[in-house]
Amino acid sequence: MTNTVLVDSGFTIALFDPQDPLHASAKQTLRHLNARLRTVWPVIVETCFFLGPKGKDSFLQWIERGAVSVRPIEAVDIDALITILDRYADQRIDLADACLIWLAGQEKTSRVLTTDRRDFNVYRTPDGRPFERVWVTDGPG
Repeated sequence: MTNTVLVDSGFTIALFDPQDPLHASAKQTLRHLNARLRTVWPVIVETCFFLGPKGKDSFLQWIERGAVSVRPIEAVDIDALITILDRYADQRIDLADACLIWLAGQEKTSRVLTTDRRDFNVYRTPDGRPFERVWVTDGPG
């Protein structure tokens, strides 16, 4: 199993918003996590939407420093994303989650930092494995 952990927006929002009730938990988790962090641009866009100006700056600088690597999505990847979006259409899946499912297949991992219990308990990696929520909190959903 790979030592790669996928990063979802719930985690990054909590990490970069000091007012978030899960902020301390996110910071502590990051401090103790020994893994390569990977995400996708839709997660970055979603995170920035919810952060204030200072949080956005800190978050983007964190990415710039290489704390998390961002996997580009190319036009050749669109068919795989459409398949994922169609598979989970009844879950009202968003593009960020679909991209993380796709990324799980690319990285051969099922580990994810997320507050999204409901969806990531339903979603499966492209090879059919359930996701392992690395960051277990009392967070929403």
